[in-house]
Amino acid sequence: MMPGSDLVRSRMGGAPRTLARGRWSVEVRGDEVADIRFDGVHLLRAIRPVVRDRDWNTVPVAVVSQHLTDADATLVTRLRFETDGIAYEATTRLRLHDDELTVDFDGRALVDFERNRIGLVVLHPAADAGRAVRVKHTDGGLTTGSWPTHISPHQPFRDVAGFEWRKDGVTATLSLSGDVFETEDQRNWTDASFKTYSTPLSLPFPVAVPAGADCHQHLRLAADGRAESGAGPSTEELTVSSTVAGVLPPVSLGASLYPPPARPLDGLAAYETVLVELVGEEERWPDQLRSAARQADALTAHLDVRVVTAEPDAIGRCVAQLAGLPVARLGVFDRDSHVSAPALWGALRDSVRRHGFTGQLVAGTRAHFTELNRNIHQIPEDADALTFSVTPQMHATEIPHLIDSLAMQRIVAENARRLGGGRPVLVGPVTLARRFNAVATTAAPDPAVDALRAIDPLQPTDFTAAWTLGSVASLAAAGVAGVCYFETGGPRGIVTSDQTVTPAGKVLNRIARLRGRPVLRCTAPDGIAALAVLLDGGSVELAVANLSATARTITVGGPGRRPIPVDLDGWSVHHATLDAPVD
Repeated sequence: MMPGSDLVRSRMGGAPRTLARGRWSVEVRGDEVADIRFDGVHLLRAIRPVVRDRDWNTVPVAVVSQHLTDADATLVTRLRFETDGIAYEATTRLRLHDDELTVDFDGRALVDFERNRIGLVVLHPAADAGRAVRVKHTDGGLTTGSWPTHISPHQPFRDVAGFEWRKDGVTATLSLSGDVFETEDQRNWTDASFKTYSTPLSLPFPVAVPAGADCHQHLRLAADGRAESGAGPSTEELTVSSTVAGVLPPVSLGASLYPPPARPLDGLAAYETVLVELVGEEERWPDQLRSAARQADALTAHLDVRVVTAEPDAIGRCVAQLAGLPVARLGVFDRDSHVSAPALWGALRDSVRRHGFTGQLVAGTRAHFTELNRNIHQIPEDADALTFSVTPQMHATEIPHLIDSLAMQRIVAENARRLGGGRPVLVGPVTLARRFNAVATTAAPDPAVDALRAIDPLQPTDFTAAWTLGSVASLAAAGVAGVCYFETGGPRGIVTSDQTVTPAGKVLNRIARLRGRPVLRCTAPDGIAALAVLLDGGSVELAVANLSATARTITVGGPGRRPIPVDLDGWSVHHATLDAPVD
């Protein structure tokens, strides 16, 4: 059994259960109705109930019971949402009919609390980008539009009561009632979906919910038509082409500060920088800089310093402390907006001129691509590079959602490069759990508290190694100038407290040594991630990850290459050197 396999299994969102009636098929994963198809055509990615607290945290949900009535294809699921100060119960009823699917949500508050959202959310496939759609509004009107191709910084559709669209020969109509809905582009957070939710963000939040308050919502999805011919049978062949897709970017690591490593780090090499965020009380910054510098020295790396403050004067005091440290990169972000605000940037520019700093100056956001996308107009145009961070768990923690985020990382990075107008894009830190809550309505906790909350038990597992390889492959193909992952050591890092390099650390160690080499385009089977790095003489360093728990055997080949079989255990990463192609 793979290390952490029980934990990975517990994070799958429940054992998948396929329900089918007539031409409908869905996959039920705990509280989520996923992969909704009619006549085999993928219409919706998921429907799920949510409760979001006043800081936009998703309240954990447990399935209390689930009962299927075969006679009328009705699945009744009883749920309990619970966290500190919040207790909520709900029932969903999923019904499959010949030409329609319906979901009813009935919820009730068990205690007084404050919420930002309660009810059903609908996830539309990110693959529908560019597809025409008609939007139904609450007054009965219709408008014609399309799902955004470029990632939309703001809601593409408002005042939503439903949609009409056509896909692969099937016409679908979605109707929603019980509240006013709107849609956001969740690719901003690397989710593989557009999300339709209630209630509109234009209304005040948070909202007081008294004990006993009810919520009732209804969803109906109708479909007709016949699916057009499909794409053909799936294949288990991974093809490595001779086409260069990009260059392998240098890899950096985040500094481990909460707590710092107790011993010097062993087993790491070839990393570009150690990224340190100076956040919280200014008097702690000198110690944090010294700790980060020791970690960088152990890796023979430079420092990437990011100052997080609301006080322009603090920037000058910080830059003065950098003398003698191997700082290659420097950035500044506002404590509240998390972006490089003009006043702070001006203070940074003045300070580096005064102190003779000649390294790279970085602007953008320490938060999600969302903040870069929404605030690009105020990001300094004279920045040497743009940056944003990545976490796949802003909205969901289940592993299928984490896997789906990998392809979105490439799309997000490509959009960042578009916004940057040719400037280099640095991505990171890339972490499993979010490092802080960028949208909280309450005061930020001490950074040490945020760090504790950012520990994901998946960190040392084989799953994270496979996910990390998929992330690097996605970002390398997008042409980013640098990537930063996790932390050097500790529970959020790639070296454990007993100096063991984690599976993800082993993957990053190999990749870091190959920086600057060409990456070849790969065509991989579903659920497989691959990174093919061109070596001197035409041979290829290949890394292949199985993004599932099921063992697989795939065939690796390409123009002029002899096909070879590769056996992959669940969540495993396989490394191989491919000989140069034969003419």
